[in-house]
Amino acid sequence: MKEEETIAAISTPLGKSGIGIVRLSGQKALDIAGKLFTSPDRVDLTEVESHTLHYGYIRDPDKEREIDEVLLSVMKAPHTYTREDVVEINCHGGVVPLRETLELALNAGARPAEPGEFTKRAFLNGRLTLDQAKSVKDIVDSKTRFSLELSLDRLEGKFSSLLSSVRENLTSILAEIETMINYPDYEESIVSRSELEERLSDLEERIEDFLANSKDGKILKEGHKIAILGRPNVGKSTLLNTLLREERAIVSPTPGTTRDTLEEELEIDGIPFLITDTAGIRKTEGEIEKKGVRRAKEQGQKADISLLLIDVNTGIEPEDHDIAEEVDEEKTILVLNKIDLVDNLPEQEIITKMGSGWADVVNLSAEEGRGLKALESSITGLVWGGKVRKDESLVLLNVREKELLKQAKESLASARQALCEGRSIDLVEFDIREARKDLGALLGEDLTEEILNRVFSDFCVGK
Repeated sequence: MKEEETIAAISTPLGKSGIGIVRLSGQKALDIAGKLFTSPDRVDLTEVESHTLHYGYIRDPDKEREIDEVLLSVMKAPHTYTREDVVEINCHGGVVPLRETLELALNAGARPAEPGEFTKRAFLNGRLTLDQAKSVKDIVDSKTRFSLELSLDRLEGKFSSLLSSVRENLTSILAEIETMINYPDYEESIVSRSELEERLSDLEERIEDFLANSKDGKILKEGHKIAILGRPNVGKSTLLNTLLREERAIVSPTPGTTRDTLEEELEIDGIPFLITDTAGIRKTEGEIEKKGVRRAKEQGQKADISLLLIDVNTGIEPEDHDIAEEVDEEKTILVLNKIDLVDNLPEQEIITKMGSGWADVVNLSAEEGRGLKALESSITGLVWGGKVRKDESLVLLNVREKELLKQAKESLASARQALCEGRSIDLVEFDIREARKDLGALLGEDLTEEILNRVFSDFCVGK
């Protein structure tokens, strides 16, 4: 896997900035950097202490000219990110000094790093588990505080520590079962079947609890889709602006002002959303407005959550019922808007006319912001099914991780059933080994180079 080679890459985005970093990692990182770096005190990078910072210049040794004034960080193995010698050259932020510094490093003996190769080396050298390595990308990709916190939890080893603990217990059980197989006459004296069943049940419950307290990583990376629906002039654009805390949509008393969908990113309580303000849904003869109405209906069908706005000042109109027929009530919040314009809110009358199967009903003044917190709580309640738990038990899992955990749990359940039915201990052993194998896959054991490359292919080059 070319891990003997020294790699180099620009580890910061290209563009104007205060600082840009060129990173090197490998056995020759110090030697290569030493060919390019000169300092007033003529330091030898191979002799300096680890984790020290040095001032000087990057020079082109062939043309004998200075490229940039830099601060150079020296970090020696094994106490580095990759567990190899690492050098980070802190240049002035800008395309030219970074690219020229990288080019000099490559000419001096480094090769360009592949996407995610620094983190892949951290995994291959035992610095990170596969789970922790993947969490590095999650940290980089985090769009909200909440997803960042959960990604950091994984980097600290919360997920891998559970896997390792369960797997170690299974290894102990397998050792006992091997003894039982080798000495069948003494099977019950080694460990009773009831005790084995109890221990497997405990491990199965630990996996089940972990799955129950996990959330879909895709939700917190990409966000849920919210569609704001309603007939013209019920306050959809005003609500979008109020939720965003800025003027993004044009607000006008003229019906049909919003003729197309307007999408914006929104964060509520640390959860990302993609919220869409749609055209007012009504019967219309205008071709452009017809397209807007059609798109609005499509957005409502695709959305994870819909906000159906009702104008409580004008009351229920036929278009409100038409829209209600287009949406899924279980994922739709009925928003009674413009409560600031009425003295007595006819809430029960509206609910009676619109039906009672809605996910929630919220009273709101989008203009004044009254009821906004209640609406936001209702939205996040739908995301978490009303059972959001922001404590140490919450962990992000992707589809593959959930599937492997479910397979491991099912294998343990099958092993328990075999014990209960008095079947051969060999069959019990087979199921336990399958569970252990699935947990091992999550920890990164027995990975082929193809799978490993696929894991790190989505990383940025400098990470």
